[in-house]
Amino acid sequence: MKKIFTTIILLLLSSLSFSQLISHTSVRVSEQERQGYLELEKFWSEVHEQAINDGYAQRWMLWEFIYKDDEDAKGKPDFLIMNFYKDSLQKSKSANVNPKEYAKKVYKGRLSKSKFEKKWNLPRGKRNFYELERLDNTYWHSTIEVGMEITLNAFKALNEDYEDYETEFFKKLHEKNILDGSRKWWEFNKVLSSNVTTESSTAGTPTHSTIGVFGRERSSEEMEEFWNDLTFEDRMMIKNGLASREMLGRYQLKLLMFK
Repeated sequence: MKKIFTTIILLLLSSLSFSQLISHTSVRVSEQERQGYLELEKFWSEVHEQAINDGYAQRWMLWEFIYKDDEDAKGKPDFLIMNFYKDSLQKSKSANVNPKEYAKKVYKGRLSKSKFEKKWNLPRGKRNFYELERLDNTYWHSTIEVGMEITLNAFKALNEDYEDYETEFFKKLHEKNILDGSRKWWEFNKVLSSNVTTESSTAGTPTHSTIGVFGRERSSEEMEEFWNDLTFEDRMMIKNGLASREMLGRYQLKLLMFK
């Protein structure tokens, strides 16, 4: 009975998906710039906190890309900034704010003019910009904390059915994984626009992305049982769903700061 009740609650919560606008900014810095850049983001974190309190945004996050070694990291971004907005009205409201003047108000009486300028001019790195819209998600079954990790997948849609495969089929598989504890979150985003000013680490221009937070690792026996339980229809949906998209990049990231 408890399991049935839990299943019903999870399904109800999973239906509460919402449209949300998200800005992703990938940042590449040199080793010499790294410490200064992190100091800059610490400075900006308080500005973002005030902006959230003033209704200009919903959330801000700074992530660090995790690579196996220096060779794996070559030519790829070091950090990812995420800014979340409730809707286009809130995003437009934020865009009309003068960033430097707003930051000066936040630090008024706390930093001298010279110290403020020193912080303002810290290294910003080389940046690429992506504007996304949240199309769907599971319910959140985790806690946001510094050090948590996510997996970000960049995809290129190959046909008009791709979004339906993600939202109508793959999402259901992710919800089952949440029930068994092997997943804590999944979201599906559409790339509305991009401004790639530096070399991109993806093998093409992404049209969509997914972000996942994983839980416990499933045993080989559980994986075998999962595949054995799939119906013929399930297998065909997986085959056709995978054929509707091309993976351009897969990245691991660790949360450094958030507001």
